[in-house]
Amino acid sequence: MIGGEFITVTVRSSEESLAFLPEKMDLDIVYEDDTVIVVNKSAGLVVHPAAGNWSGTLLNGLLAHCPELGQIPRAGIVHRLDKETSGLMVVAKTLPAQNSLVRQLQERTVKRIYRAVANGV
Repeated sequence: MIGGEFITVTVRSSEESLAFLPEKMDLDIVYEDDTVIVVNKSAGLVVHPAAGNWSGTLLNGLLAHCPELGQIPRAGIVHRLDKETSGLMVVAKTLPAQNSLVRQLQERTVKRIYRAVANGV
């Protein structure tokens, strides 16, 4: 047949489309004010969505906790911890706070302390 044909296309959402959706989760927030959130990230929690972890990340939980983070690049996250690493993370709630945190990290005016526990040889 020539002309008059119909094509049906079903568009499926990609896993990546879940990357910046809010997801309710229990976050261990140790401090929060109008400009920053300090969260105690647990081991096993991925910070940023990426291949294999498009949902269930700290970023998703932060967007559910504080929807206005959707207006801040990377939802205010300025540093990361590996999936299996626990520890405190500072998240910016405003663009000026994010710029300040990034500048402090670049200028090395903030200090990070890492502690490791080894079991065995």
